[in-house]
Amino acid sequence: MARLLIAVLALLGAVQAAAAEDRIDLIRARGALIVGVKTEYPPFGMLDAAGNIVGLEPDLAADLARRLGVGLRLVGVTGANRLQKLADGTVDVLIATMGDTRKRRELAVLIEPDYYASGVNVMMPARTRVATWGELRGKTLCTIQGAYFNRPMAERYLLDLQTYTSIRDAELALRDRRCVGWLFDDTAIAAELNKPEWRDYVMPLPSSLPAPWAIGIRKGEDGAALERLIGDAIAEWLRSGTLIALERKWRLPPSAFLQRQFALWNERAADGSFVCTRQPDGNWPAQCRDISRRTADDATGIEQWGMRLKAATGLDFSLVYDAYDRNAFLHGLAVSLLLVAATLAGSALVAALGALVIDARIPLLSRLGAAIATFARMTPPLLQLYVVVFGLGSITAGWGLTLNAFAAAAFCLSLYAGSASAVALLESAEALRHGEPGFRITVATLPRVFARAYQPVMAALVNIVKGTGMASAVAVPELISSSTTIVAERGNSAVMMNVLMVVYFLLVLLVIFLLGRARRHVGA
Repeated sequence: MARLLIAVLALLGAVQAAAAEDRIDLIRARGALIVGVKTEYPPFGMLDAAGNIVGLEPDLAADLARRLGVGLRLVGVTGANRLQKLADGTVDVLIATMGDTRKRRELAVLIEPDYYASGVNVMMPARTRVATWGELRGKTLCTIQGAYFNRPMAERYLLDLQTYTSIRDAELALRDRRCVGWLFDDTAIAAELNKPEWRDYVMPLPSSLPAPWAIGIRKGEDGAALERLIGDAIAEWLRSGTLIALERKWRLPPSAFLQRQFALWNERAADGSFVCTRQPDGNWPAQCRDISRRTADDATGIEQWGMRLKAATGLDFSLVYDAYDRNAFLHGLAVSLLLVAATLAGSALVAALGALVIDARIPLLSRLGAAIATFARMTPPLLQLYVVVFGLGSITAGWGLTLNAFAAAAFCLSLYAGSASAVALLESAEALRHGEPGFRITVATLPRVFARAYQPVMAALVNIVKGTGMASAVAVPELISSSTTIVAERGNSAVMMNVLMVVYFLLVLLVIFLLGRARRHVGA
């Protein structure tokens, strides 16, 4: 029985290999190339008035058929069934707005180079005032089954997604207000917004999750003649500007991806040859490949070290070998450092002013200051953030004013830590009064008061430095926010959490060092 099973599996493998090698022969014998394309994704694939499938991607399919010298048969597919139709042989090729992801490469052969790219955005009624993705936290958005961005977007921004099997159904749900917006590719949304029926809708947010698109063929057909023919065709489309011309033909906004690829694929070496030409092994040079497809052999320097470390240990330090992740992390670090600086300065200001006002014992004003300090230090800073951003923010939004999330975070954190520090300064002044009756906190005596209250003030400021990560709750793109974004896309939570721990440890050490310098400066 075991021998029979082995023989059957070997036969199936041989049949699959033969099919891969003979796919072009099969297509030519049939006299037609069968390509799966979208039919409800204008202008990439749609039905015209006569019911024919037209669009940018059918134009690409027609060019492939011309290169093969055969006719063209287009088959409509959806995001939910396109890979199934490719796997069961219904279509030879997929050109169906398919994002090039690692998971999809496990299900089909995604051909290099990629031919287009898009990001994720949301179409909403113009009356809905939204400035950041964080404002959509917990909101219901319509989306399409099978879209690569559903899970990462839901995890990144805590969205409540309602999935539909077609674009039409998602659009109807949006019109019926069953969701606050339609989550989809920005290119498709931009095309929809050109239609009169969507004149009261907008795409208000910056695009997220930029992703290239790939043409697909059946799993197991990699390395065969069809893959090479399609790859060479895509390279020519990028180099000749064919895709840019099709973009203009179908009235799409200019794509930054195509502009970059046009420059890259026309770059020449010192001998005048194109840099992006196939190497002896059939692959494209490393600089002409998507970063997610590169191996350690393609990289150099620190990127190569990061890839080899991942291959040897399984530790995915994408910060090292992936420029996109590295830039996102460094941007988050820069935002965190700026937030820490703003919070420390704000806390010092709140502490000094609060202590001066309260200790001055001015009727009403001092009592008001004491009440604010008590309320601020007794209210969790995360609650303060939600009240200010989502409570007060919803009120100001009605007036046409949008609260800046970074400023709100800096204010709330400064108020919390500053109030705790003000109380510590007041307790320090009270202790000094035992030896110096009539002692008061003034601008001149503040250094002495601070020196005596150094330990509790340092504890309050160090804690708030560690607490700046709470700003991610209101969509401030700081260190924790950028790290969780990387984790959502890479799944390398163990690595990123340890990196975060080390970075925050060093940040706290820096703050302790600076506070120690300040203490010595005032003569403590």
